Amino acid sequence: MKKLWIICFTLLLALALTACGESASQSSSESGQDSQTSGGSGITEISILLTKPEIAKPFEETAKRFGEEHNVKVTVIPLAGQTIFEKMSSLYASGNPPTIMMVAQEFDTFQHHFLDLSDQPWVEHVLPGMTDFVTIDGKIYGMPVTVEAFGFIYNNAVVEEAVGGPFDPSTIKTHQDLENLFKQIAALEGVEALHVSPMDWSLGAHLTNIFFAAQSENRDERHQFMQDLKEGKVSLTDNKVFNGWLKTFDLMKEYNAEKHSPLAPDYDDGPLALANGHVGLWFMGNWAYPQLQELDPDGEYGFIPVPLSDNPEDYGNSHISVGVPSYWVVDASRSTPEQQEAALQFLNWLVLDETGQDYAVNKLNLIPVFDNFQIKPEDSLSLSIMEYMESGNTLEWMNSYYPADAWPTMGASLQKYLADHIDRDTLIEELEMYWHSVK
Repeated sequence: MKKLWIICFTLLLALALTACGESASQSSSESGQDSQTSGGSGITEISILLTKPEIAKPFEETAKRFGEEHNVKVTVIPLAGQTIFEKMSSLYASGNPPTIMMVAQEFDTFQHHFLDLSDQPWVEHVLPGMTDFVTIDGKIYGMPVTVEAFGFIYNNAVVEEAVGGPFDPSTIKTHQDLENLFKQIAALEGVEALHVSPMDWSLGAHLTNIFFAAQSENRDERHQFMQDLKEGKVSLTDNKVFNGWLKTFDLMKEYNAEKHSPLAPDYDDGPLALANGHVGLWFMGNWAYPQLQELDPDGEYGFIPVPLSDNPEDYGNSHISVGVPSYWVVDASRSTPEQQEAALQFLNWLVLDETGQDYAVNKLNLIPVFDNFQIKPEDSLSLSIMEYMESGNTLEWMNSYYPADAWPTMGASLQKYLADHIDRDTLIEELEMYWHSVK
């Protein structure tokens, strides 16, 4: 009898332990998302897809500072050699998208995943028109990151030595003006005229933007040109602006410091060449300023337009491309409410908090697109951009309207042309073939 009682007790104990284990397992499974969110320590964990590798280092510092202030662990995800579209596609396919993403023309493809931000405090302060691209049916799904610009960045010390005195960038309005400047710089001992970065995003998104944006002063007409190119109704061979743009690219090829191995440089070679005075100009955007400042703290830099003809009055010859290049969006499909709240805190911190504003302007070198910033950019490149903006000499940032695969595809063709792997006719054929394939 005693032996039977022991057996029964043992069975009851085993059943009880099994039940407890199943209960604990079920509880753990049900709270798994929250557990991952908090990391088991009460700290909310979020991830941010950063698609601007040139600000990676200061952005890590910015994310760390926000995390310390708000008890949030922030993981920054780099592109790691992929395009933005490829990276976002793979992350969503794996069921593990970032909490916050920096997007551009990918917006339309992934918009159904994004959180409506219309009720956020920063919306009251955003400048007019800056959220048009990310507004659907009256709802705002993205926060503009900054205003950026690109053109020929010049090292003022080098250029002034080349021209023999103070330099006025507004004097460069034609192909001839540009070539004369190239020649003057190249005449300096140990200095080349220009550094051309061969990355597909620089060539395929930024450089091509200029021939689309300069088609007309009228917005509807230049957007119609893009549509007509898709439909095969226009020929690049016969287009005056495109031909002028290609002549400029030919000048860039001729005076490129790396023309004997034009595809060899990586991004970091550009700021090194310009800041160290090895070249006078570099085709790039103001996002490069943090590297330039680190290399040359006392240097002065500014923008020269990319002229498209020998008529100084032609539209685009005195302009630089300025616009909102990318937007912050928040994932609503996989992130938890706690993660979404932390993400919204981060975006509002960048705009509404004094520390956030300081990091945005002085660490990330962002030009604010909000009316409440107490901290203003003081660096020479930002001041140069604001001069073009105040004078109205700006071109539209039309590459935001490119299909997601446009800049890597066009960039690949321009890389081949830069390296003389294809000729002019083949380049035009490849560009037109791409646009005709766009649905």
